[in-house]
Amino acid sequence: MQLIIKSLSGILDEEEKRVIRKKMLWFEDHLPNNSQMTIGVKQHITKRSNQAFEIIVHLNSPTIRKPVYVRVFKSNLSDALDIAKEKIERIMLKKKSKKQIKFKLPKINFRKNRDKIS
Repeated sequence: MQLIIKSLSGILDEEEKRVIRKKMLWFEDHLPNNSQMTIGVKQHITKRSNQAFEIIVHLNSPTIRKPVYVRVFKSNLSDALDIAKEKIERIMLKKKSKKQIKFKLPKINFRKNRDKIS
């Protein structure tokens, strides 16, 4: 899996990038190698707190038809990453369960039918 971390406003510290990689490391084991996850971090200054973080995650994988898009807004970077990770896990599990419910055509054995006709 390819992980791309982008800062949409301001500059990300190395420690913040390390925290993002550590939180999203779980997906590396569970997604195919040719999937791509882009994480955008936007910092906002609000009246209530000094800083608020907006996490935007875009996951593109060849196993799913539509890309997964998650947007979370929290006052703490770690909390925002946890919520975004849970949302992506939930979405991926739903998509996986929907693929298992596909209707399959019953197998028809034509050889048995030929023997009865002859």
